[in-house]
Amino acid sequence: MQSGVGRRGFLLGGLAAAGALAAGCGRSAGDVETFTAAFQGSGAGEGIDPGVNTLFVDEARMKAVYDGLFEIDGAMRPIPRLAVSGEPNADGTRWRIALRDARWHDGKKFTAQDVLYTVSRVLGPPQRRPFIAASTLDRVDLSQCRAVGDMTVEIALRTPDFEFPLALSAYGTKIVQDGAADFSRPVGTGPFVFESFEAGRQFGATANENYWDGAPGVRRLRIVSAESDARLAAVQSGQIDYADNLTPSAARTLQNRQGISLEATPNSGIYFFAMKTDRPPFDNPDVRRAVMRMVDRAELVKVALEGQGDVANDVFGKGYQYYAELPQHDYNPDEVGRLLRKAGVRDLSFDLFTAPVAYGFVEAARLFADQAARCGVRVNVVLGSKDSYYTDALNTGHLTMGQSGPLSIPNHFASRLLTGSPQNRTKWSDAEFDALYARAQATPTEEGRAAIYRTMHEILYDRGGFVFFGITNWNSAARESFRNTPAAVPNSHDWARFDKVAAR
Repeated sequence: MQSGVGRRGFLLGGLAAAGALAAGCGRSAGDVETFTAAFQGSGAGEGIDPGVNTLFVDEARMKAVYDGLFEIDGAMRPIPRLAVSGEPNADGTRWRIALRDARWHDGKKFTAQDVLYTVSRVLGPPQRRPFIAASTLDRVDLSQCRAVGDMTVEIALRTPDFEFPLALSAYGTKIVQDGAADFSRPVGTGPFVFESFEAGRQFGATANENYWDGAPGVRRLRIVSAESDARLAAVQSGQIDYADNLTPSAARTLQNRQGISLEATPNSGIYFFAMKTDRPPFDNPDVRRAVMRMVDRAELVKVALEGQGDVANDVFGKGYQYYAELPQHDYNPDEVGRLLRKAGVRDLSFDLFTAPVAYGFVEAARLFADQAARCGVRVNVVLGSKDSYYTDALNTGHLTMGQSGPLSIPNHFASRLLTGSPQNRTKWSDAEFDALYARAQATPTEEGRAAIYRTMHEILYDRGGFVFFGITNWNSAARESFRNTPAAVPNSHDWARFDKVAAR
């Protein structure tokens, strides 16, 4: 199955026949009858279970249907949503959370039991795919958690965590209804009520007129899966109202185009290589250090990303709370040779597993292979299926690629780098690192946590498995006949939210 919708199929109206592209028609009194947004698709790998699905298009759908207790603002700090407030006890082992007056789409009242069920589901027996937040919430002691009436929940932790609202704002923590098991027709508390979903093609929902944060200005929301060229062509032709994650060349095409507004949100898309540290040759820290010096980041940004971004430095979260400024890792073939000799490695050769799932992936992979060759290292670029790449890349191969939107740095550590993290693409397992994370969570002051997180960054910068090589803008485009279309850092609360969209 193809990832998303190809250009020809999209423009010939495969979805339009189903009514998904009736963009912006029938507006009255400032209301938008139908609003259609297009995101990068991933075929059969897409889903709508907030416990397990992680793609950007998945998150866009889930923002429509569900709410979290907390979500992240543009500075990667938690803001209350279904929670009104959250307060720790003196030692950070219990959090009392006051809940908002809200209702589920089926009319039931949102209560503390829904929160307890969601947490127990995440921490319960794993599904075929692991629950994303299982490691993020693994400090929760379910046996001691309790409802304090309908509108207050007390969450007990096995160890102190003075940043627990960050954990409750991470991927995989959106609140599901008590007892929910079938997500083919999900029921949420969010601004839109589920109508239909076809993986790799389209999602439909209608306005939740009783939404606690105000009824949406959009009566019917459509989110369609489409490849990059299809998103560009469709927003140009008016078949869609909003296009997410456009390439730099697409953004240049739309520059100053009448009837279309273009937004470029900086510091948004983070490109990386991921070395699997549990298998040769990357189980040797000196080989990992060599790869960090084998990457000409400036050339990758200039060529593969068309100059539309900044050089990264193998430390996640530039510009956000707890980011560690460290000396730039530079391209250094002589140092590569020294480190490989120290590792006792000769004639190094390995596969780089990639797929055309995001702009510049294949170009960056091939350019990196050229850079490695200049260091005497052979890199074999292996192309996988774009429909299943992100799932396959968790376990396949030795070196893979990825693109991340911003996350808070503590959530990045918890979801990707602690031993057993479900999104641990580098298979990183380091007892010192795990212990430092636990100590940071138990530290009540932000200044104290910052010092510990810096030490964790220094470990990864020295011998970790990630090579973060570029940070790009996030380009989106919308028809100028609408206002309040989202233009925000991915993964933040305001990204991919369409409930405030209105007609001009």
